[in-house]
Amino acid sequence: MKFIIIFLVLIAFMTICCSQKKSIEIIYYSKSQDKPTNIDEEKVYVLKKKALNADFDTTRLFKIDSIKKTCSTIKNIFEPINGVYNYYQFISTHLGRKLVFPGENLKDSLMIGHDILIIKTDNENKIIDAFQYTLEWGEYPLQSDLYRSTINGLKIKNHLKIEQFKFVSTENNLFEDNFEDGRVIWLK
Repeated sequence: MKFIIIFLVLIAFMTICCSQKKSIEIIYYSKSQDKPTNIDEEKVYVLKKKALNADFDTTRLFKIDSIKKTCSTIKNIFEPINGVYNYYQFISTHLGRKLVFPGENLKDSLMIGHDILIIKTDNENKIIDAFQYTLEWGEYPLQSDLYRSTINGLKIKNHLKIEQFKFVSTENNLFEDNFEDGRVIWLK
C-alpha cells in the first residue's frame, strides 16, 4: 500500500513539474497582404506574428543552404519554436529591380520583393538577437543574404530604424549592410 501511495505522489509531482514548462503562445498573427512600397519610398517591415515563450532555430538558419529553395520552405525556417523569449516576425513588401542585362528594358525589371525580419527580445522587449533575409533571394550561397544583428539591448519600438541593428552577413561576417535606405518597423 505504501508503494502505491508513493507512486501516486511521485506521478502527481512529475505532472506538476512537467506542466510548468510554458509552450509557445502566438498572441498576434496577420495574413494580410501588404501593398508594396515603391522603389523610392521608405521600406516598412510590418508586424506579421508575435509569440511568447518562443525562440528561433539558429541551427536551421545557419543551414539555410542545405534546404530545397522555395519561398515557403525558406519562410518556415524563420518560424518560432518553443523557448523563453518574445518573438516578432516582420515582412517588408516592396518593389525592386531584377538584374537587367544590356538590351533588356529597365521597365520590365520591376518585381515585388519580400524581406523577413525576426527579432527575439527579453520580457522588457530589449533585443537579444535578430535576423534579416530576402525571401526571393535566388543566388547561392543563400547564406550570403542572411544578416544577423550585432547589437543587443536595444528596445523594440514602433518606427525603429533598421540601420540601428547593425546587421552583418552570417556567411563570413565581412559583408556589412546597415540598411541605411530608410527601413523602419511597424508594430501595428
